[in-house]
Amino acid sequence: MPISPPLPIRQRRTQRCLPVLLLVFLWCLLAAAQAAGAADLARTLAQREHTAWTERNGAPERVSAFAQTADGWLWLGTPRGLFRFDGKRFEQVRPAFAQRFPDTDVYTLQADPGGGLWIGWRTGGISHLRDGAVRNWSADDGLPHGSIWGFAVDGPGLWAAGLDGLAWFDGYAWKRIGKEQGFGARKASSVFVAADGTVAVLSELGLFLREPGAQRFTGPVGKLDMRQPFLQRRNADGSAGPLFLLEKRGIRIVDRLQDYERLDHPWIARQRGPVTGSMLVDRSGALWYDDDRSLNRIADPARAAALPGRYHAPGAESFGTAQGLSGRTIHCLFEDGDGNIWVGTNAGIDRFRATNIVQVKGAIESRANLAPAPGTGVVATDGERAWRLRHDRAMERLPGTVGDVLAPGLRGDLWIGGLAGLTRRSADGLRVLEEVRLPPRFSPIGKIHALAQGADGSVWMSAIGGGAWRYRDGRWERPAMLPRQGEKTPLSMLADSRGRVWFGYIDNQVVVLDGERTRSFGKEQGLEVGKVALLTEYGGSVLAGGADGLARFDGTRFRPVAARPAQALGGLSGAVAGPGGLWLNGAAGVVRLDAAGRARIFDERDGLRDRSGILNVGTMARAADGRIWMSTAAGVSWLDPAHIAPDPKPHKTSLLRVAVDGKVHDAGPSLVLPPAPGRMSFAFASPALSMPERIRYRYRLEGYDRDWQQAGADTEATYTGLPPGSYRFVAQALNGDGVAGPQSDPLSVQVTPSLTQTAWFRAACALLAAALLWGLYRYRLHVQARRLLAIERTRQAERERIARELHDTLLQGVQGLIFIFDAAAQSTAQEALRARLDAALARARGLVAEARDRVHGLRAGDRTGVDLAPMLAGLAARIGAEYKQEIAFTVEGEPPHVDGELAETCARIAEEALRNACRHGAARHVGMVLGQAARQLTLVVRDDGIGIDGDVTKAGKPGHWGLTGMHERALLAGGRLDIVAGAGQGTELRLQLPLAAAERGEREGPDSVALY
Repeated sequence: MPISPPLPIRQRRTQRCLPVLLLVFLWCLLAAAQAAGAADLARTLAQREHTAWTERNGAPERVSAFAQTADGWLWLGTPRGLFRFDGKRFEQVRPAFAQRFPDTDVYTLQADPGGGLWIGWRTGGISHLRDGAVRNWSADDGLPHGSIWGFAVDGPGLWAAGLDGLAWFDGYAWKRIGKEQGFGARKASSVFVAADGTVAVLSELGLFLREPGAQRFTGPVGKLDMRQPFLQRRNADGSAGPLFLLEKRGIRIVDRLQDYERLDHPWIARQRGPVTGSMLVDRSGALWYDDDRSLNRIADPARAAALPGRYHAPGAESFGTAQGLSGRTIHCLFEDGDGNIWVGTNAGIDRFRATNIVQVKGAIESRANLAPAPGTGVVATDGERAWRLRHDRAMERLPGTVGDVLAPGLRGDLWIGGLAGLTRRSADGLRVLEEVRLPPRFSPIGKIHALAQGADGSVWMSAIGGGAWRYRDGRWERPAMLPRQGEKTPLSMLADSRGRVWFGYIDNQVVVLDGERTRSFGKEQGLEVGKVALLTEYGGSVLAGGADGLARFDGTRFRPVAARPAQALGGLSGAVAGPGGLWLNGAAGVVRLDAAGRARIFDERDGLRDRSGILNVGTMARAADGRIWMSTAAGVSWLDPAHIAPDPKPHKTSLLRVAVDGKVHDAGPSLVLPPAPGRMSFAFASPALSMPERIRYRYRLEGYDRDWQQAGADTEATYTGLPPGSYRFVAQALNGDGVAGPQSDPLSVQVTPSLTQTAWFRAACALLAAALLWGLYRYRLHVQARRLLAIERTRQAERERIARELHDTLLQGVQGLIFIFDAAAQSTAQEALRARLDAALARARGLVAEARDRVHGLRAGDRTGVDLAPMLAGLAARIGAEYKQEIAFTVEGEPPHVDGELAETCARIAEEALRNACRHGAARHVGMVLGQAARQLTLVVRDDGIGIDGDVTKAGKPGHWGLTGMHERALLAGGRLDIVAGAGQGTELRLQLPLAAAERGEREGPDSVALY
């Protein structure tokens, strides 16, 4: 497949200087005339933040080339190999797959738009790296032998220049360029593609050119040979910028490539030393270059000209090891996508970044009091010196007495207060308009803390340890209407637009003076800001700020001001109104608070040095040009609200590697892990070359995490004991404004189950457990059966003992009585008495027969089958004869055979029901029906008597146990007894008993026990 074409070049690889030649005198005169009018096109070198990385910070040494790929990574070529940098960490890059780099000594780099990287090796050959995979080309693939010195993008293709000649890549293969194509040189020192499409190749024979649309090179023209290619940038309007040439005599501009040897323009810089260096034109048009001593910058190189005998044009800035450059020798220069300038030296790398906040150097290096000056800039004083400062580094020291504090006057003037007194000066601080002596012993230490001028012209002064003072009508007075008769020292003061004067105190108190009347505010009036170090007027309201926040006065009381984030409003000491809202100086840094309560914090990452203390006043001012000036412990800085660079949107997060139980795996598209992984960690990063400290990360392991996991600044996610399954890991970066970048490519992770974690193993375990439970269940049934059998045998033995006792005692005794009464009946002559005795004897013989049956039942365990129908028929006949009541008995269906226990239960309940109907029911008709259905024995007893009360059917009659006993017998037999009755409506008793026990009685012998 074709490889995507490279990106346009932003930098050219640096090389070392050639010998110096003299400059033409005419150019010197022209340069002198132009130097004074040179425009300030961008931030100066001194106004950029400088950061250096050396070997102590993990940076490689002797960086020979830079490149930035589309994914944001900064690539560094060194003799020790290829490195990449995400803004925090340096990492040596080795291909993730089987193919390896052919060398370690990188000479040149070039990025392509597809995220890939071209690498030219010092010992020969070219490599292309993309997504961890590398493809290598050598002389056998159409490349020239020897070192590859540079690349140049030309439409869809790529040129490569090297020690042994020139080559062209058409997207598929490399092709050597030689005499057939018009290039007759042995080597190609550098290759360059101009804005109009002309290809220029410098060689030992001179310059070869290929015009746009041509198929062959022409030339050579001239004889100069340079390793550093021509340099050209497009202007902001799209037009082609000037052509820069770095040769052995210095740097100059050429009008046409064909006339590159002609001196059409003055020298911008002369070469110092025997070796040419490198050069870069940034996006503002400024020229960066190096010599054998330092890095140099010229803001407007098109107007620059070095004077005779000088190496640099007027206005050139220099930065060397004395200012913090990482090394003495500079190898390469590069501008990244954020506009940062990178410098590769013999000892490390350096970054020059244009920050939002610019520190003013060379004047005040400590806390200062600020006031706006006319035109641009501010007046600043630190108690020792007073200055007029401008953003373009222009500064002017003010003459005369130096003060501690500043305050704007009513007439566009400026009040300055110090130990020597007060002076009223012109707004620029240069002319003294009035001098005022201070009152005797105004402060124990002779220090003024704050000044303010009221609408009536009075000047208010807060003296450290000396309380409040007022100067009016040419004399000082102690304002007795203020707290402690004015002896309490205000921490802050404000003269508002309504003529009131406000005083803030260290104990969370604010006092407002309106005329000669005062009003005090504290916690009860809504003020909770701690030490009131700030009083300002914004949007028609007075604001009070301090150690614990900010509050707004609504005309009656103070209301707290909320901000997101809340910590933005802590430790406030300065405030001004400006574009975008209220600007504050506090413990969090410089804060812009908009109307919606959103706070944008500017801190060290924006160029702010240190913080302002809460005991300092006048730490913020807005200049006439709109710039915001602030003072901190490190000095004075400014910020331009019209040109605030937002936090760059994060680049796509890259997954770097995966470590599982100490073993590192390449972060490919998928990963299969063995069973039961212990500790698994995912390392990821999103390159941020400007403000990496503001990048925050979140990640998610899909299939395990329900939502994003917040990692903060950490770039590693750790999991332990992941169960078997399929997962997908993704990570994402967010900048300081909460804007999220693209997610990383998902990494599929498959955790293989162990033998004990497979589904079939779980199924086998479940079956085994079920079988074990079934076995335990059967074993318990066996144990219970044996226990019940033992109980049954014990019960049977007791029955037999009772049966023997009844037979040998009671039955024998009753039988003897029967014989005696029978003899008596035979001997009597009275017929009536004999009849009664015969009836009694018949009843007694029936009872003996019944008792014998009971004894037999005890011995047999009530297991023999009983024909229930004849038994109940006899019972009905006997009770009917006893009460002289006709009882109808019917059987529905085939009469059942039941065991003795069930027959006894049924008979006892039937007997009680029949006796109640005959004895208490006053019934004319009584009937009993026996039947069976659905394995249930049913017995129904009905009468048409007077019925039973409903409460009696449920609970029985007090002192009587017939109904209660019937219910208990039915329940013990596993059945149910229902009685339906009502006063005057007769009674119906329905008994239902299960036949299962009866059937078992027919199947089992007396020695067997069944549980189901």
